[in-house]
Amino acid sequence: MRLDKLAIKVATIVAGFTLTQLSACVGNTTGDRDNYSVNTLVDTGEITENSDRFIGKSVLIRNDVLQIIGNRGLILDKDRLIDGEPILVINMSETSIEISHDKTPEILIDGKVERFSKNSIEQKYDLNLESEIYGQYEGKPVIIATSLIMSPDPEDITANPEIYYNRPLAIKGEVDDVEDYGIFEIDEEKAFGGEDLLVVQFGSQAALNEEQTVIVYGVLRKFAMKELLQDYDLDWDSSVQTQIEAKHQHKPVLVTNKIQFL
Repeated sequence: MRLDKLAIKVATIVAGFTLTQLSACVGNTTGDRDNYSVNTLVDTGEITENSDRFIGKSVLIRNDVLQIIGNRGLILDKDRLIDGEPILVINMSETSIEISHDKTPEILIDGKVERFSKNSIEQKYDLNLESEIYGQYEGKPVIIATSLIMSPDPEDITANPEIYYNRPLAIKGEVDDVEDYGIFEIDEEKAFGGEDLLVVQFGSQAALNEEQTVIVYGVLRKFAMKELLQDYDLDWDSSVQTQIEAKHQHKPVLVTNKIQFL
């Protein structure tokens, strides 16, 4: 999804951000067992339409940011296919965001649903929520975010990779063109046009099937064989390197060791 005249920037993320830091940023969604897990992505419309079912529960959501409120508040768009309203998020993670005028990708948020009461939220989390906008959400569901991360569509990345290089991302889409050596591509579900995003796994590798829906966590890099081999200890011999480089050079590549199956 895209919103005209908005762009989202994760302000605390800098070039060289490692995947170890990324795991801390997005929270321990895979648990202690390994780097692959099955999770449910909840539509924001489900929460606003059926709030009693979600109060007190942890959720994983993904949607466009409509508005930033001070240092901690943000409003996520309502879903386009499900009835509902925009939802308030209080960002209690260590990642701050800011909006500039261009385009915004979606954002992936992990958090807990509570019933919004300005006074109780301020006391519970030691906050000062000054904006009058909060009054519009009194008594409605609010997500207390413990982690958030940029989550553009694959086609947005391949169309403008310079925006996303060296940033941690969480990309949702369908697995496509699975190759050997931990290489596959990911594309937007039911999308027409646009180039798929190349993904390289390092470390332990997930067994993938075509058309599986996943969220891939990683850092976007320019495809540079020597740097990939050195930085991620890939055990590709020279013939494999030549084969991969001939097919994928000049592409942006998302390097990952964390995949969620949806």
